[in-house]
Amino acid sequence: MDEKPSTRAATSALVLSILSWLVVVGTHPSRSRSLGDALYWEPVPVLGPLVLPLLAIVFGHVGLRRTRLGKGRGRAATALVLGYLALAFGAARFVGIVAAF
Repeated sequence: MDEKPSTRAATSALVLSILSWLVVVGTHPSRSRSLGDALYWEPVPVLGPLVLPLLAIVFGHVGLRRTRLGKGRGRAATALVLGYLALAFGAARFVGIVAAF
């Protein structure tokens, strides 16, 4: 790989933000009896839409800070936008799951 270390964080952020959208859109926790059961038996559908966007946002800010005007700045900015949107949808989904219990 000929990728510079400064753009690795931006690329990681973009990959994590795309994965977070796949988790937000692609998974749906089944109806468990309680929130504790849902967290124990289905942690990825319940917590994935919150954890992955947070990681994407952190890596996006790191990538944005490390790249000035060079390569990777667009990737970092795109990852931040996708990460914040996925976090908003994931948080709304989590509130809906909690309200169902």
